[in-house]
Amino acid sequence: MRAVSFVSRIEFEFKGNVSKNAMCLGDADNDNDYELAVGNLQGDLAIFKEGIRFPFLEAHDLGMIMVIVIGDVLNEGKNSTICISGDGLCSIFEVKNESLLEGGERKTFLHPFHVQKLPANTKVALLADVDNDGELELILGLTDHVLRTYRWVRINQDPNDFSGKLVGLHKLELADQIGSISLNPSSNGTPVILVAQSGGTYINFQCCDEQDDSVDCEVPGSKLTTPVHHPLASSRMRNPNISSEILGGLQGSVCGKPCDSLIAVATLDGTLMLVNGDEILWSFQVDHQLFAITKLDLNDDGEEEVIACSWDGQTYMVNQKRQSVRFRFEESVSSFTSGKYSVTTGKTALVLVYATFNDRVYLYYNIKLPFFPIHNFIEKMEQESEASALISKFPIDRDDKRQLANLYNFCLYEFPTELMEMEAEKRRIESEKRKIEAEKRKIEAEKMNVIMK
Repeated sequence: MRAVSFVSRIEFEFKGNVSKNAMCLGDADNDNDYELAVGNLQGDLAIFKEGIRFPFLEAHDLGMIMVIVIGDVLNEGKNSTICISGDGLCSIFEVKNESLLEGGERKTFLHPFHVQKLPANTKVALLADVDNDGELELILGLTDHVLRTYRWVRINQDPNDFSGKLVGLHKLELADQIGSISLNPSSNGTPVILVAQSGGTYINFQCCDEQDDSVDCEVPGSKLTTPVHHPLASSRMRNPNISSEILGGLQGSVCGKPCDSLIAVATLDGTLMLVNGDEILWSFQVDHQLFAITKLDLNDDGEEEVIACSWDGQTYMVNQKRQSVRFRFEESVSSFTSGKYSVTTGKTALVLVYATFNDRVYLYYNIKLPFFPIHNFIEKMEQESEASALISKFPIDRDDKRQLANLYNFCLYEFPTELMEMEAEKRRIESEKRKIEAEKRKIEAEKMNVIMK
């Protein structure tokens, strides 16, 4: 597997342990630039902007932060930052550009405009339109195998009054531990919720209209279709208790046709799979514990690559043809994410973000790759017209790969043995000549001494 090296990075200073899902990239202040929000187990939230090493904005006393999400949770066309603690304390922040300056000084501390108590033990969250009604819902996965959905409901219609609350819509109890939650489009375009289950399996279900008789709702009026379990063939060879991660909605192609419903599944025992429904398109095994997966289009070809990170910092980037590269981050990590970030104002880049156990967060940018597979040097040179013209001047058979390899080896690394031997002989002869000349000069000097006496 080819290894890559990224050197463009920003080092942020942030103290405290960061939970696996307590790091998020997004437009937190609605200025069309992307920021990084990070929370720790001590209840501190920090928002980093551009290349500034220290937090741009901070908030404190938020509980043991487990999840951070940035998005339009109010469904009003502007983003908010949602922070959820392990004991269920949900704090929602709004960052306004015009409010960053007060009395000539920048405000560095944030205060939530809404605080609400939700069920405890939240481990993962997703903000998405799950019922295709044009409004975003907040989906929470809990450590007690429960999945819940919420929607923001405004109490009054005053645009300057944020009075409202998150109202519970659905509750679903699952048999196994929830790994992660993702969204995937169905064949008719309606969203499907994907939930990773132990052992490299997953379930999916939909939020349907109460009046829709074409779907099989588990309970009348619940708006939840019956969950469908997908065991996947390779899961039978795996520890059924191993934790899993899932990521849906990958842009790519299947059998030459565009597709936006591919699914990536990763397990803690080092298995990475690309799935289409129940069909495993490929399976990839590594020697590291994969705990997080994301997606990025690293070479602008319209197909998204799967980015999988392990606890020890090893990061794998695999395209949909199963071609892969790896990046070795030098420390163990507590949290990983990837996405977009504005390194400078108005300039957004694809980034990888690592939170370490040493009070640092590292953000790598300029990570786009020109190609994934390792190309044969001879085949690559055949595509260069100038190289072909130069090769034609040598008395070799261009169809003989061995002769081509010897020629390239000579041009890149060494001289032919015959030339080297001739050069060495030439240097030896020159050295002998110098010795003879020196001896002659010595004899002449001795003769002159005799004559003078």
